[in-house]
Amino acid sequence: MSRWPVHAWPLQGPPPTARCVVLALDLPAVVPRVDARAAVRAAARDYIAMHLGAAPESMALLTQPGSAPRVAGHAIGLSFSHEPGCSLIAVNWDGAVGVDLMRVTLPEDWAAVARDYLGPDAAAQIAAATPAQRAEAFSQAWTRLEAGLKLRGEALREWRTGAAPGGFRCSPLALAAGYVGTLALPA
Repeated sequence: MSRWPVHAWPLQGPPPTARCVVLALDLPAVVPRVDARAAVRAAARDYIAMHLGAAPESMALLTQPGSAPRVAGHAIGLSFSHEPGCSLIAVNWDGAVGVDLMRVTLPEDWAAVARDYLGPDAAAQIAAATPAQRAEAFSQAWTRLEAGLKLRGEALREWRTGAAPGGFRCSPLALAAGYVGTLALPA
């Protein structure tokens, strides 16, 4: 499966004609989350302003817990995700977007977490993975869930029959070793 390109911002800008982009900020792992969040907002504002040919200070980013970030006066889809050492910005010029990132990890109670949140099919796929591949399988499934929820503006909830989120397509991200991520776009 091909992976969605991730551009190391500001060193590597995406193609100017790209309708949806994922930017990565390489931040030291010791940067506090609040500072990483501020850096992401500033980078998003700078990229969007550059793309629109506007001054960065003219771009007002509106953020509210539980809601997707927005750019005042523009219908631009935005999504952010943070992990120590890396933060992502997804920008969709055509509407909603969701992005999620995590370090490859396998929680001790992964089987229960997978069953409770990812559902029986995903839990079975993770269980069927070799022990060496299980952490990545779990992490990829988790970021797929979170990116889809962000796209739809929904909170994390336990899995239930007939309530699997749909109406979107997911692409794994091309990230550095040790990280996995997913981009979700409307179907």
